[in-house]
Amino acid sequence: MSTLNVLYACDENYAPFAGISMFSLFENNRDIERIRVYLVSDNVTDKSLSLLRAQAESFERELIIIDAASIVDIIKKLNIPSYRGSYTTNFRMFFHTFVDPDVDKLLYIDCDTIVASSLAPLLTLDMQGKAVAVVRDSLTTSYKTLIGLDENDAYFNAGITFIDVKIWTEKKITERLLDHIQNVRSRYCNPDQDLLNIALRNDKYILPPEYNFQPSHRAFSDKTYFSAYRHTSYYSHEELENARKNPVILHTYRFIGDFPWHKGNVHPDTPIFDDYMKRSLWSDYEKKPAGRGMIFTIEKLMYRFLPKRLFFKIFAAFTTRQFEKQNAAIVEDMKKNTGSV
Repeated sequence: MSTLNVLYACDENYAPFAGISMFSLFENNRDIERIRVYLVSDNVTDKSLSLLRAQAESFERELIIIDAASIVDIIKKLNIPSYRGSYTTNFRMFFHTFVDPDVDKLLYIDCDTIVASSLAPLLTLDMQGKAVAVVRDSLTTSYKTLIGLDENDAYFNAGITFIDVKIWTEKKITERLLDHIQNVRSRYCNPDQDLLNIALRNDKYILPPEYNFQPSHRAFSDKTYFSAYRHTSYYSHEELENARKNPVILHTYRFIGDFPWHKGNVHPDTPIFDDYMKRSLWSDYEKKPAGRGMIFTIEKLMYRFLPKRLFFKIFAAFTTRQFEKQNAAIVEDMKKNTGSV
C-alpha cells in the first residue's frame, strides 16, 4: 500500500489554516491509498483538535496528534532561540522523535498552503540520494551570500520540504543543524529556513516550482519578476508558466502584509483559499484585518495604484535592503552578547 506521510505544526492561532490546508490535501489526493498526517500541536485547544480529527475521519484518513511540550523542552535545553515568541518553526528538526519507524519519506507542509493537485508523483520520486526535495525561493538573491552561501548556491523555500528519512538519518542532518546552532550561529532573519539552507547546501534535490508556487509568481508576470530579481540560476519562463497553469501546492505566505485569511487583503491566492475554506469545517471563519503598521498600509496603496513593474522593483529593492539590515543587526547583537557570531 502506498502511503503519503505528511507533517504539519501549529499553535491555536494557526489551527484553522492547518485545517483548511489539510482539507485541500485530502480533497485532491483521493488517488493515494493511505495518507497519514502528523500534527505537532503547540497548545491547540480541544475544540480545534476535535474539528481536525473530524475532518480527517470524514475522508477516512489518519491524523496523529503530537503534543509539542516534550519537543519544546528539548529545544529549550539545547538553547535554540524562539522566533517571535514561538518554537513552532523548529519542530520539524525533531521529527525523528515522534514519527513511526516505518516512515521512509515525510512531507513537511506549512499551514499557509493549499494543496491544489495530487501529490502521488512524490511517492515515486528519485531524489538521487539527497536528504530533501525542495523548491527555490522567489525572494532571495544576494542575501544568501551574507549567511555563508555562494552566489551560485540554490537557496530554497523551506515551507514545503520533502524529506528522505533514511538519508536524513544516515547523514545526521539533525545533528548537523544542532552543531551549527550551538557552535557557529543560532539566529538568522529567516530562522529555520536560513539554517536548513546552510546545513543542506549539498544535500537538496530541486523540485519544479509547482510544488511550492509562491505569491510573486501569481501576482506578477515573469517579465516583471525578472526585471527586479536577477538570480544566478532559477526557473525558466516555461517552468514557471507550467506551474502557474498546473500548481500542485500553493504557498500562500504573506503578500503585501497580509495572508489570504485577512480582511481587506490583496493576496493573489485569496479566491482559491476562500473556495477551500468555504468547503471545509472552517467555513464560518471570520476574517479580520492583519493590524499591520503604516508601512504596510503605504505598501498596499502603492500596489493598488502604481504600475506593477515599478511597484515590484521598489518592493524587491526594499525587501533586499531589509534582509541586509536585519542580518547586520542580528550579527551585531550576537557579537555584543557572546563576543562572536
